[in-house]
Amino acid sequence: MKKMISLWALTLFIVTTIGTSFAGTNLITAAPEDGLVKVQLAEKSTAKMLLLVEKEGVKYTYPLVDMDVNQFPLQMGNGSYSVRVMQNTEGNKYKEISKLNVELNLTDSKEVYLNSIQDIEWNATQATILKAKELTKGLTTDSQKVTAIYNYITKNFKYDYTKAKTVASGYFPNVETIFALKKGICYDYASVFAAMLRSVDIPTKLIKGYATPTGTTYHAWNEVYLDGVWKTIDTTVDAGFIQAGKKVAMFKSTSDYKVEKQY
Repeated sequence: MKKMISLWALTLFIVTTIGTSFAGTNLITAAPEDGLVKVQLAEKSTAKMLLLVEKEGVKYTYPLVDMDVNQFPLQMGNGSYSVRVMQNTEGNKYKEISKLNVELNLTDSKEVYLNSIQDIEWNATQATILKAKELTKGLTTDSQKVTAIYNYITKNFKYDYTKAKTVASGYFPNVETIFALKKGICYDYASVFAAMLRSVDIPTKLIKGYATPTGTTYHAWNEVYLDGVWKTIDTTVDAGFIQAGKKVAMFKSTSDYKVEKQY
């Protein structure tokens, strides 16, 4: 029989605009300008655990796989969110373990895209982030910083075709591992690029969906906030061209990229 977790076995941390600790539901609050949900399991379950974040019918699901505090974005704009911890019972069926309604009211929605989250996990001591600081030292504009980090990734990172064929469902990039190996799949490229740019205070999205350059293959790329607009950058595709000695435009046409999820 699968081991079941009772309600008290989960500690759910929610960033809201209320500075109150909620007794009974094990909630604490954090700075509302972060636009984050933080979740920590107090006991590991043999059953699959998910976080379900929903706003106005749009849903994002995230696996809860370890005992660490994990951070997740509230990236669907200001308003009311339903945040639920779900536990698998059988097949594709889940039961609700814990739930909280969150009211998000950010002054600047771009703040969401500066955080360390499950898909883009980083901290200031990592070699990846120290390299970002080195590459952008002395640069005065965001455009210069983006170009410096873009050039580094597209000139040094290789696509991992073996990994692309064998990567398992539920995979998340480890920024430090990918940076050390200098190779990965599109998800890895996009995660490392986002981490490096976020660390130098440039709002960056990790996008999943479909792109004309990659055909019907599910793809990941980035949108970077520059000069008052979100600009599409695809380091995975560009690295292949650049390393083959071909010229390519850093900014892509948004019409060639179909967004399904953004983080």
